[in-house]
Amino acid sequence: MIKSRIVLVALAAVVFLMSTAAHADAAPGGAEAFIRDRQASLNRLMDAGKDAEIQTVFDSLLDYEHLAQYSLGKHAADRSDAERAEFGDVLKQLVQRAYRRNLKKTRNYKVTYDKTVPIKDGVVVSTVARHGTDARAEPVHIEYKMHKVDAKWRIFDIVTEESSMARNYRRQFSRIIKKKGFDDLMKRLRKKLNK
Repeated sequence: MIKSRIVLVALAAVVFLMSTAAHADAAPGGAEAFIRDRQASLNRLMDAGKDAEIQTVFDSLLDYEHLAQYSLGKHAADRSDAERAEFGDVLKQLVQRAYRRNLKKTRNYKVTYDKTVPIKDGVVVSTVARHGTDARAEPVHIEYKMHKVDAKWRIFDIVTEESSMARNYRRQFSRIIKKKGFDDLMKRLRKKLNK
């Protein structure tokens, strides 16, 4: 369950990053403009085969710290700084690995931007991803919840077909922690990382 969620999130993120924007954000420096810039960078780097630099651009989009904190929910208060840091690092590595595995699969997707809606402390960028060569493939509705961290846009949640990445992680991780404890969760995550 954890692995399939990570793969789905990575696929959604890759589709988003490799997309073609239908329109720019009205405000200079807006979330869509930020993503358009990163998308152009990713396309250039992919064409040049610069994998390490692709990872750097991808990492500049996601707020891993927020994702880790939200995913632990109330259980974060029970963990030491070292445990929270290790959890965040392992989760980041899992998301990064899933992203790398799915990168080439997404070049055929075309994304249109429906709207950008303000929310408390950020925006939601709503998109629809369509397969560029398979007209029978169902479109995928993806929302990117973004906020500013140090005056830069970052994605803190990806909602694919009304399924929130952060909320799903939180539910899964909470269930494991309640039944088996935090150490068991970390053991499972490390095992997935080492596969």
